Order: sequence, then structure tokens, then C-alpha cells
Amino acid sequence: MSFPERYIVAPLTEKLYQKAEKNKIPLHGTFELSPICNFSCRMCYVRKTAKEIAASGRKMMTLEQWIHLGQKARDAGMLYLLLTGGEPLLWPDFWELYDALYEMGLLIGINTNGSLIDDNAIQRWKEHPPYRVNLTLYGASNDTYETLCHTGNVYSEVKKAIIKMAEAGLNIKLNCSLTPYNAADLQEMVAFAKEKKIPLTVSTYMYPPVRRDAGMTGQNDRFRPEEAAWYHMQRYRYQKGEMEYREFLKNIQRKMIMPPGLDEKCVNLENGKVRCRAGTSTFWVTWDGYMTPCGMMPEPKVDLQEKSFDTAWKQLLEVSTKIHTSGTCEICKNQRICHSCAAMAYTETGKTSGIPVYLCEMMEAMKQIAQRELISRNGE
Repeated sequence: MSFPERYIVAPLTEKLYQKAEKNKIPLHGTFELSPICNFSCRMCYVRKTAKEIAASGRKMMTLEQWIHLGQKARDAGMLYLLLTGGEPLLWPDFWELYDALYEMGLLIGINTNGSLIDDNAIQRWKEHPPYRVNLTLYGASNDTYETLCHTGNVYSEVKKAIIKMAEAGLNIKLNCSLTPYNAADLQEMVAFAKEKKIPLTVSTYMYPPVRRDAGMTGQNDRFRPEEAAWYHMQRYRYQKGEMEYREFLKNIQRKMIMPPGLDEKCVNLENGKVRCRAGTSTFWVTWDGYMTPCGMMPEPKVDLQEKSFDTAWKQLLEVSTKIHTSGTCEICKNQRICHSCAAMAYTETGKTSGIPVYLCEMMEAMKQIAQRELISRNGE
């Protein structure tokens, strides 16, 4: 099957992942340095205050622990490493850690909201370039940022940082979490990315933040399913244009689209099925030292503050093989267009084998919208 929309994964990278899966090598890791952030986004899945961290009974990982973990993970086969948060640049020892990890020869990615990127940061990255910096774009005005992220006047600074990074030749990508609070800015955000020739990924699905609040299963400050479907399709129209949008509508009916919300590495390019690599060749380490298959789920987890990396990875491999999604999802007629995975099932229902009805409704809405849009356009 050929998907009309997907990011290109280099053949070498794809082969590395295939080999890593086969040999159970932890090729890709994510270090969640801190849950603290200078933004307070309505839909965030992980943010905590210093007071909440103190009340959790767990200590944050130290610089020395992260460096040691990076060495052990690299020795076990890790090549790609993503540094995330919270806001990783807010973590006091970020630059010392970054330099140490860079010297290990790792290909480092960074997730950031961009508000703390100054000339010094850009210069340091020019000297020691990251594999990629992923900047989240939350809107196209200071007012939108305040409404969604409670940040005050930071959009102007974020925009300046993005432009300066692009001019410096750094490899950057924009990510947009689209919600009812910033949807009105969608077209302007797409136009900005096009103007600056920066890749932009827009996600209209928001995970329920069960790591932040266990009582939020199946809930978030997000779109209704039919709204998420509509805006997912509109962002395609804005990004690709009317001709490709018409073909996209046809491909929805043919069940030949890239499932929304997933990175390409999560989808088998031959049969279109979701294939999660979490816990088989990738891992995530939380701010308090738990190794998990995926950062969206609180379970399963192995305590790295008590076990070595190698032991934790072996245990994670074992528990990950026991994670099963719903049999209903596996044979669903919408499987090729749906992006349901174990983490989504867990956060929507409380168990990986549950049926995430939100996603069912979103996919049905996409098909209905596609049909209406095609009828409308055929009548033009």
C-alpha cells in the first residue's frame, strides 16, 4: 500500500529500526527531564508544579543519573535520543547534559515550546547541532497563547526564535496541538510554516492526561470527535491545496490514508497496520526514573532508580509483549484510517484492551465529512 501523505523515513533508518525490533535493541530513547514548564497548557498530559513533585514522593533524576543512563543506553544500542519535558530548556542542567550526550555520539532531538531559545542557545546548537529541534506552535497571536497556555505575551518571542533558528540552518520542525482554543489560528499557522519552508505537523487528537490526573480517563480539554475529524481534514486542505484535498477525500473512502496522529514509524508501510515499536525498540524514561514503553501511559513501568538499564530493558521487553489491544479494533473496518494504539486505548478507557470510542466516532465522522465534501465538490 502506498500512503499519499507521510514523512519520508530514510531507508537506512528504516532498516535500523527493523533490525532493532528483531534483535530487541533499544534504538530510540526519550528522556523526560522534568514535568515543570513555564506554560500551563489546557490539554497537557504531564505538567506538574514543584509542589506537586514534592508531594509525589519521587525525586527527579539528577544530571549524573541522566548521564549514566545515556552511557548505558548507548552501550546497549541507543542511537536516537529525544529530550523532552515539561520544558527541557527550563531544567537547570540542560546544557551540561546536552553536551555530555552529544559527546557520546548520539543523534539528539529536542521537544521545546521555543520560549527560552535565545541567541546563546542557537549558537550552541550551531556548534553542536541536534538531529532536530521540534518546536510546538500553539497559535498565531499572543492572545491565543494566553488563552490556551496561560503564558502572556510570548508568541512574538517564539516566532522570532523559530525564524532565527531557520536562518541559522538548524534542522527544525513545527508541531501544533490543535484545540478549540487555537483552531481559529490554523490557517495562519499553516501559512507561516509554508512561508518559512518549515515542516508542520498538526494533531487534532489529544490524549487524556491520565499521567497528570488518573481521574481524567477518557477526558481532556479538547475537540469533540467530529470536530477533531473536521479540523484534521481542514488542516490537510490548507497544507496541500484543493486538488490534493479532493484526492485525500477519495482516499478516506478507499481507506488509504495515513492514520492521523501517528508518526510514520508507527505504521507498517506494506499493509498500513499500526505497529507500535514502544517496548520493542524504543523506550521512555520519566522525570522520576521510570522506564516505560510510552510516555502517554503510567503503566507498565520499571524503576531505573533501583535497577540497571540492561535489567530494566529486559523487563520492559517482557511486559510489553503482554500488552494487547482490543480484538474488535484489530478487525475493525476502519483500521487502515484509524490511529488507535495501546496508549490511546489505555488513556481513553483505563485499559489497553478497551475500545476507544472517541476514536471510533472520529473515524466515522471523517468518512461522513469526506462523502459530503465530495458530493459538494462534484456539484460545483
